[in-house]
Amino acid sequence: MRTVAVNEIIDQGKFNKFYKNVLFVSMLTAIFDGFDLNVFSLVVPQLMADWNLTPAQVGLLGSYGFVGMIAGSFLAGPLSEKIGSKRAMMLATATYCIFTTAVGFADNFNEFALCRVIAGLGLASAYPLAIAHVSEYSPKAIRSRLCVWVTSGQGAGTLIATLTGLALLSTYGWRVMFYVAAIPVFLVILQHYLPESMGYLLRKGRKEEVARVLSQAEPGFTPRPDDEYQLSGFNAGKSDVTALFRDGLARNTIFLWIGNIFLYIFTFGVLVWLPKLMTLQGWSLNFSLWFTLTWNAGFILGIPLWGWSQDKFGGKKTFLIIAACLLVLVSSLGQLSNAAVLSVVLFLTGACQHGIMGVAASYFAQNYPISCRATGVTWAFGVGRLGGIIGPLVVGALLTYNVPVPLDFVLFSIIPLISASLFYFTTDHAWQGNAANTALSQSK
Repeated sequence: MRTVAVNEIIDQGKFNKFYKNVLFVSMLTAIFDGFDLNVFSLVVPQLMADWNLTPAQVGLLGSYGFVGMIAGSFLAGPLSEKIGSKRAMMLATATYCIFTTAVGFADNFNEFALCRVIAGLGLASAYPLAIAHVSEYSPKAIRSRLCVWVTSGQGAGTLIATLTGLALLSTYGWRVMFYVAAIPVFLVILQHYLPESMGYLLRKGRKEEVARVLSQAEPGFTPRPDDEYQLSGFNAGKSDVTALFRDGLARNTIFLWIGNIFLYIFTFGVLVWLPKLMTLQGWSLNFSLWFTLTWNAGFILGIPLWGWSQDKFGGKKTFLIIAACLLVLVSSLGQLSNAAVLSVVLFLTGACQHGIMGVAASYFAQNYPISCRATGVTWAFGVGRLGGIIGPLVVGALLTYNVPVPLDFVLFSIIPLISASLFYFTTDHAWQGNAANTALSQSK
């Protein structure tokens, strides 16, 4: 009988067609997720004018979406352990497509809010499940980069949403942005052909499917009828929620959750309100959308740069470097009056913001065992999204009480440094485990 450590075969794999397909579908999942996430912030100025909404009401609408996302994140992990992460991803994608499109047909505040909540159930699940999938199905030597590249899909999606807004909003109004969100329904077909999580396959005893997936991942692997497949080392263990607090993971889980809350306060506090903050500074709506575009375009620089940094120096050092850059860049946003200079600073700010979110997602995925990774990642995002509720409300309150926009930016520039400091006190299991392992152990 031969014992096969499935995760070690994947760890030592070459970046072949199998891994490229997983990366491609996962990136598409992140792209459409990013599109849907950004749509709301783009329509805020027109929505406020059309329905005579106050800043506080807009803050509530932004936060309602995150209520659904938080609930979806907590449901997605256990659901993926029960039905498989691939099928959970398909269900999540279909849910957010249908109900984001339904937002475009809302006639009042309550209908808009309800559709946002239900769409959030799916929107919260698809993205972290895609990241968890790539972290499982990627060679260890380039895993951080591939995980961060998947997060670039969300940046690309926000960029596409902004370009779509520039092309359509002035002519067709805010509702058309939600109609466009129906397009990614086709993605469910591509997700169907992804490999299922190894942890799920092993739990269900689907040895033939495990053998088939390993043969695709490593063409040199030849399965035998008497092979026994298992997860080894850090990746072994139970799949329930309590696993997040066992075997030395409790401190990591707590610090990752709190740090992610602050990241979401920063990201969604600023991004949801960025077009409005720019108009308050005297810029036109089109200029405001342009500034949102340049921020979101920053992922083109930030994702490859900070993904490489994480592979090279580890996640904790990379967090601190990015946070220091954001402190300088964000605090300057309210002081600039030249459009060209402001565009460059926003591009660099976006590079750092997308970078720190991407590195965080990669860090979460690699610091939970495969056996409970889907739950670990989705719950980290679920807890973090509490910050997605808090952030828009905080900015709405600051504007309601007429706090100057430059001071708003200064206050928010400090938040990423708080996150990075919390992450620094976690244990980076991925960075510690770079030594090569033997993929197969044989016993007779």
